[in-house]
Amino acid sequence: MIADIVVLSVSVAVAVSLVFAMTGQAASAVNLLGMIAVIAAVHAGVMYSTGSYRMSWRFFSASDIMRCLVPVLLAVCAAAAVWRSMLPVAGWIVVFGTCAVALITARCAARLVRSYSLFRKMPSLRNPLGRPRTLRAPKQVLMIGYGENLEAFLRSRHNRKTDDDLEITGVIGIKPLNHVTSFRGIPVLGSIDRMESIVQDLGNRRPDMLILTRDQLDGHSVAEILSQIDMLDAEIAWLPRTDQLDTGNGPNLRPIRLDDLLSRPAKSFDALACKSLLSGSRVLLTGAGGSIGSELVRQIAALLPGEIILADSSEHALYKIDCEMGVSFPDIPRVSAILDVRDRDAVFRLMEERKPEFVFHAAALKHVPIVEAQPCEGLLTNVVGSQNLADAAVAVRARAMVMVSTDKAVNPANVMGATKRLAEAYCQAMDAHTHKHGGNTRFVTVRFGNVLGSNGSVVPLFHQQLMAGGPLTVTHPDVERFFMTIPEASRLILEAVLARMEGRTVDQGIFVLDMGAPVKIIDLARQVIRLSGLRPDLDVKIVYTGLRPGEKLYEELVHEAENLVSTTHPSLMIAQPRFVQLQTVQNQLSVISEAARAGNVEEVVRLLKVYIPEFNTTADEAKRIRDKAIGAAASPRRGFGLQSSGSSYPN
Repeated sequence: MIADIVVLSVSVAVAVSLVFAMTGQAASAVNLLGMIAVIAAVHAGVMYSTGSYRMSWRFFSASDIMRCLVPVLLAVCAAAAVWRSMLPVAGWIVVFGTCAVALITARCAARLVRSYSLFRKMPSLRNPLGRPRTLRAPKQVLMIGYGENLEAFLRSRHNRKTDDDLEITGVIGIKPLNHVTSFRGIPVLGSIDRMESIVQDLGNRRPDMLILTRDQLDGHSVAEILSQIDMLDAEIAWLPRTDQLDTGNGPNLRPIRLDDLLSRPAKSFDALACKSLLSGSRVLLTGAGGSIGSELVRQIAALLPGEIILADSSEHALYKIDCEMGVSFPDIPRVSAILDVRDRDAVFRLMEERKPEFVFHAAALKHVPIVEAQPCEGLLTNVVGSQNLADAAVAVRARAMVMVSTDKAVNPANVMGATKRLAEAYCQAMDAHTHKHGGNTRFVTVRFGNVLGSNGSVVPLFHQQLMAGGPLTVTHPDVERFFMTIPEASRLILEAVLARMEGRTVDQGIFVLDMGAPVKIIDLARQVIRLSGLRPDLDVKIVYTGLRPGEKLYEELVHEAENLVSTTHPSLMIAQPRFVQLQTVQNQLSVISEAARAGNVEEVVRLLKVYIPEFNTTADEAKRIRDKAIGAAASPRRGFGLQSSGSSYPN
């Protein structure tokens, strides 16, 4: 307002002086001051009453010119009504034109100055070392998505008094926007399917950043959107939700994460019910320093257990999670123990000393090529270790033991998957035996696919390869995997425990988590590259290295002979594999563990194929079974609504 008054005062004085100079008349100082006061007051009053001063000068554009010209016209007309004889009609036109040009020029100059952040950054033009800092033009930004979240963001920017180094070039609709050409003064350039031609039309205003606004996303996945912007070498970010928009120094933009690419809604989590189950209880977690184990520790600690026993064979991993617990949950009693689950005596000593009520068993050897090369080690850790924990849980009368399994246990094509299936069978038999004989301990086995970003998984590997400049390596163009985020997997494990302990599920079943649709690893590699602001195949190459020993092209969560039973949780199903009596599986483990301790690799693999008949399923067979399972889950007669016949097939 002050700027307008100054500009108008100078403009009126200059215009009147020019008119009087041309007509040879003399201007009255009193009349001139009165005219200036009326024009400035009327203009400022109209602008203030219409809310025009809440408009940011930085975003002043052609569509906003009328918002300045109308108040100027009204102000000059008001002055002419009072001093109509002071100037001829042509003179009043000169006054109006001079004021209008001066105001518009001032706003354009202000936009230019603020765009380069000159005045705001003046105190910090030199860094602490005294070297001059180069002023840079703001980032050219395209907003992807058109709707309420974008409107709230732009309104927030207008209301802020600070700059954020973003120059919004235009808006791109995810869906076509008919008859919409601008949005709060920002041009709508078209829909995302025309992105390439839109960018070409922008010329030297090519975008440096793309911001997804969360608007118009219904039916469109983030992965689908990213696939349409391969031609752009630009940063990509999420616009925060309306309730998280920053009203201070700038927008709190969040980079797009890989878990945003999973095209399914977040899983529900009954935190209150889980808290009522675990609050005040003693909880033991093996593999507590691993990806799943450490997240389980965090989730369980938030439920206020009476004591947490952290167990891991890695000193470093145990140290890290223990330190984190000390900072994040200092009031929860905890015990940290270096523990090899293969050491039966050590497992029993720890369990008898701490007497946990809940045991979460996440310790395992999970890397397929390593276990494939060392079957005896995989058998001893994944099977014998699980047996030791299960036997000790029964001995100390724990309320429940939870075993974390994997989709690789279904039709296993590798030793790791076969060992996890054998461990599943043991826990399944233990649960049936203790339940039948009135035992106190329940066994909960949870089966899910790959965990996005877990230690040693493909995503951290891609990031390492990207940091090294590429290329990214993929074993085969058709490899597919199920993916789930670490927090998502951990919460559903807790939900499975809750369902089993409350008796809301059938017995002798394995919990299967809803993993959504499988994701091609090649597509994941491309997304990692895109999220880094680079272009697949152009900036970073992707090379194929060939399938590794024991690697399948396709994974499946359910065997074709396993019955699927629904649960009360929409993301949990019960799979009922073949059932083996406890005595039988104990005899099997006795024989195969002896061979493993003797280092007899051939015998261990032979016995695994005997005990797990489906071991060594081919990739084509795995795909056929997986497609059949997905089709069955989509039909009205199967999937979450399937009712089991209670049958099982023989060993």
